[in-house]
Amino acid sequence: MNDDNSFNDIEIKKNTSALKDIINGSIAGCFGKIIEYPFDTIKVRLQTQGSHLFPTTWSCIKYTFKNEGIKKGFFQGISSPLVGAAMENAVLFLSYNQCAKMLDNQTYIPEVTPLTKIIISGAFAGSCASFVLTPVELVKCKLQIANIQNNSSSLLKPTRILPTIKNTLTQNGVFGLWQGQSGTFIRESIGGVAWFATYELMKDFLKYQRHDKENKTWELLLSGASAGLAFNATIFPVDTVKSVMQTEHLGLKSSISLVLKRQGFAGFYRGLAITLIRAAPANATVFYTYETLSSM
Repeated sequence: MNDDNSFNDIEIKKNTSALKDIINGSIAGCFGKIIEYPFDTIKVRLQTQGSHLFPTTWSCIKYTFKNEGIKKGFFQGISSPLVGAAMENAVLFLSYNQCAKMLDNQTYIPEVTPLTKIIISGAFAGSCASFVLTPVELVKCKLQIANIQNNSSSLLKPTRILPTIKNTLTQNGVFGLWQGQSGTFIRESIGGVAWFATYELMKDFLKYQRHDKENKTWELLLSGASAGLAFNATIFPVDTVKSVMQTEHLGLKSSISLVLKRQGFAGFYRGLAITLIRAAPANATVFYTYETLSSM
């Protein structure tokens, strides 16, 4: 009887821990997305539109503000990625922590080092999140450039979420929502390693320097900001290809060729500067919010 009670207690703790990861990750993701979204709109426009339209980042910002305003321009289509950010971060933190716990408890392979555990768990978390992210980002990217396309074409593109989804399903079927999955999978698997590894290593380093067991607030913020910079700097060319795949409805190889044809090798890095600017505060917010909620 006591064994049964102990087993039930363990199961309850596991379920509670998983539920906390889902809730805390969702809230953290929403806060981070609100901060980063205007920057992301500019990034996607630079990635998918030629330099004849936007020769510089500043020209893209001025065009968006002048012609579309703040809400319609910078925050066009935010509802979809807001839901996506909640789902993404819930999946990221849940799968990362579950994978790490599995590696701690496994007995069938030699004990893994802390760094190896972070790398495996980060890659696993990123790959899981990619399946949630692809349809969300496809809708987001289409909405972020819809106003530009409508200004230059008589064939109007939908500028709201549901019509965009319906249009995608009509033209390409259900699997059309996962256009660009290969690009997202590669990006998130590699990025997951960079994201979690940078955060964990930076956090431990700062804590070790002070010979303390707990991190201060500024250390969590700095570690989160560093993780965001590392993630985006590592995967940005893949993200560019993914954006082209989703907005042009092309395959991986065709998208790479199109970027090279339009801009050359530098085209893979169009929008990197503004992405790094947004990455620091957004990811600092995500990790700090998650850590704060988890400690309650």
